[in-house]
Amino acid sequence: MTISLKIKTSHTYVNKNDKTEVGIVIYIVPEKYTSNANIRYIIAVDNSPSMKDHNKFDTAINSAQSLLASIPNTNNVIVILFSNHPKIIYNGQGGNIVYIPKEFGGTTRLHETIRKIIEIANDGVPTKAILLTDGKPKDKTDVRDYEALQIPPNLTFISIGIGKDYNEVILKRISDKSAGVFYHIDDVSQLPNILEEQKTTDTYALNLTLNAPQGFTPFNYDLPIFIPIVDRLVAIYGTMIIDPGSLPVNLTFTANYTDPVDSQSKVLPVTITLQRAEDNVVRSTINSNVLAEIKYYRLLKEYADTLAKGKDTTRVMSELMQTAQQTGNQALIEETQKLTGHSKSDLSEVTKKMRS
Repeated sequence: MTISLKIKTSHTYVNKNDKTEVGIVIYIVPEKYTSNANIRYIIAVDNSPSMKDHNKFDTAINSAQSLLASIPNTNNVIVILFSNHPKIIYNGQGGNIVYIPKEFGGTTRLHETIRKIIEIANDGVPTKAILLTDGKPKDKTDVRDYEALQIPPNLTFISIGIGKDYNEVILKRISDKSAGVFYHIDDVSQLPNILEEQKTTDTYALNLTLNAPQGFTPFNYDLPIFIPIVDRLVAIYGTMIIDPGSLPVNLTFTANYTDPVDSQSKVLPVTITLQRAEDNVVRSTINSNVLAEIKYYRLLKEYADTLAKGKDTTRVMSELMQTAQQTGNQALIEETQKLTGHSKSDLSEVTKKMRS
């Protein structure tokens, strides 16, 4: 197996006589990798007129060309320019210098471009789509239109917004729906490093689906949980309500994935058992560190949802910082300190933390 599943819970015992909310962390642990996985990269660059400003388009295409040239030639790469309509500029193997013309359209048809990427990815090949824009979409402006898109389980979006005039809620939502990440950048000079980070070198699993017991609610991934490319340790934080009863509770989590080493489909089930006990035993054996960590990710999701709706985040922010301090995890404290209340930068920081 190229991965293993490890599960950590806040509870060892659940209540005989009352409902118990159990915090659960599922780790997808890398074990064995390949550097030659069959991954498709799609780079879609906005070429609307505003991309001419501040060297944005030139930096974007130079960064894309550097990334494409460094991708192994066993991988398929596609370059799309989009403004009036998405236009495929290149479709071939990686490792080549790709010519990207300096041409511009008159608008930003983001929804149409995403639909085009979905159409390409419907063949099941694990696909990482890097979507770069500096403007609000002109074809579909309501986030609900993007919510309605059926993103295939083999496709993940890395959304990059440049400057102050794009819709961060839409970009974040597309990334969340596909287990991806949303980046906000003020300075276009940040772009080369961000694109370089998107190259997958070590692959542990492809097209992974995590099947969880009914009632499991994750906070840092959307249901159903699909992870097209596992190239690092993945942690999924969530909770589950266990009803009262007398019998122990068995919870089975199953990872279905393609092994990138032998290209075979694999099934990896892990079962945990929660014993029954009286309330005093349940309370005395709670793992408070796990509970605080779960609470942090629940609040982080609430913070992002509140911010995306344009509502006041003061209470949630206060609780979030307090919970970060309760965990004793310095990394969580430092990540929380980065949050400023600014929608673009904070929604970006949240998605990065959710997938880290």
